[in-house]
Amino acid sequence: MHRLAHFLRMIKFSHTIFALPFAIAALLVIAYRHAVEVNLTILKTILIVIAFTCMRSFAMAFNRLVDSAIDAKNPRTAMREIPAGTLTRRAVWIFAVISLIGVVTSAWLLAPLAGYLALPAALLVASYSLTKRFTWFCHFWLGAVIGMAPTAVYIALLQTIYPEAVIMSLTLTFYIAGFDILYALQDIDFDRTNNLFSVPVRFGAAGAMWISRLSHTTALICAALLVHNLALGSLSWFFWCVLAGLLFTEHYLIGSVKNPRYEKIPVAFFNANSAFSITFLLTILAGLLL
Repeated sequence: MHRLAHFLRMIKFSHTIFALPFAIAALLVIAYRHAVEVNLTILKTILIVIAFTCMRSFAMAFNRLVDSAIDAKNPRTAMREIPAGTLTRRAVWIFAVISLIGVVTSAWLLAPLAGYLALPAALLVASYSLTKRFTWFCHFWLGAVIGMAPTAVYIALLQTIYPEAVIMSLTLTFYIAGFDILYALQDIDFDRTNNLFSVPVRFGAAGAMWISRLSHTTALICAALLVHNLALGSLSWFFWCVLAGLLFTEHYLIGSVKNPRYEKIPVAFFNANSAFSITFLLTILAGLLL
């Protein structure tokens, strides 16, 4: 159990809550709007959750492996499991391979097409770990690969993509990119010194905060388009207002472009974004049920 705890900390298992509600939202839309096309069973739902969790676990393990030398030099990350020696590289490689097998197997059990696409998708997701070495666009790359989750659910269950899946993916993409930019503010000096790329390094702290705001505004616009596209009711619009309030609160906590409060970033990062993801799920659920 102690060793398992190290692996869960390594992949930041609690952060699964940032994107999993979007995959569940896709499941709900399929169940309520496309029930004629697919019989959504408990087994299929479990396989979707397993595939999502294994994909994220593989990506995080790969990230920790390729970034271990960088993490060791950064005071903020020096106590991560590989640099600190609580997990060996061999153990993390085994964990990554098992997670990858879990992705491919669960995807194949859902549909052969999903199985064929699982490995290329996993490699694309893992590629994020390399992007900060050559482009400040890395945050949007991260958003895009995580944002594939709702679309992947549609492919796995329906073998086709509907407009609402694309809109959900875009919402998740810009939501993830926006808060990843804010999170990167913590490492702006370290990244500059070590020739790493990020929006804060390229545009400065003030510019990064404005780009993050623009990204989150885009996410809210996409969420509004989703509510409109699915013809959800007034309760969904209420929850959409809550979404807007949560993102406003996150940026308020971190402070103004002239006086950012870096010490507030970890709290804002987890609390506001966890609440945002859950509220997004409630936005869809309320509109479908009521």
